[in-house]
Amino acid sequence: MASTAATGADDVSAANLVRARDRDRYWTALFAADATRPALFALYAFNAELDHVLSVAREPLAGQIRLKWWRDAIESGDAGDKTGNPVADALRTAIAAHDLPRERLLAMVDARVPELFGDSPADMTEFAGLVDDSHGGLFELAAAAIGDRSDAAKAAAREAGLALGLVETLRALPASVARGRLPLPLAVLDAKGVDLEAMGRGEDSPALRAALAELRGEAAAALQRFRERQEHIAPHARAAFLPLALVEPYLEAMAAPSCHPLRDRVTLNPLGRFWRIWRAARRNKI
Repeated sequence: MASTAATGADDVSAANLVRARDRDRYWTALFAADATRPALFALYAFNAELDHVLSVAREPLAGQIRLKWWRDAIESGDAGDKTGNPVADALRTAIAAHDLPRERLLAMVDARVPELFGDSPADMTEFAGLVDDSHGGLFELAAAAIGDRSDAAKAAAREAGLALGLVETLRALPASVARGRLPLPLAVLDAKGVDLEAMGRGEDSPALRAALAELRGEAAAALQRFRERQEHIAPHARAAFLPLALVEPYLEAMAAPSCHPLRDRVTLNPLGRFWRIWRAARRNKI
């Protein structure tokens, strides 16, 4: 009885953290079946905690220590072993309950290391690999928790991860540059003639806007490829992909001439965001 109560408390803590830090994914989880919702909250809270490490680490070593803690929490112990961290404990419960692949979770941790140390991906191939490990992995794990482990779902998760990974990277660009990080593929910036030093000072330019427009195009193309695959995802598992309902409006907002790419973090009206998620859930398609 005590163990059940503790698990319930962990689930509530995970859900509350997602609601506070990632309201969009919190809303999407509400459209999943009741039995799978705790696992989704655990996964989304875990993802939020990894992002939090990047946002608060003043020194790479401090962030690396925290990421190492998460690696250890995933690799060692089972659902019955408590770490004292409710998100980690909720995640362990989800791993055991849904047989989630630990290697995918570990890859989510490791994908944060390059940005933590200020290492930029060399090209789109390297960038796509990183976002597949992070955003793509999260989509794949969420689909698995809901009940679709098919190759079709995994292929869709890769495209979903690239689409949302690009959007979230571009939205976070002002904060990343302010911390001395540049998580964009250097080959794309170089091809457009972007002055990286000027960019580091927060200076906008036509070359930068051209590079970002190309990256937004990559996100839109990945979203389209996902849409071509979504019919092959089990209907009951499509709630895992509801965050994609916001990709297009975010891309449109970032493309506005008035949006300063190194100063403005694009946001959307909360009611509009929820409506788009609700509409996608009702139609069961993005």
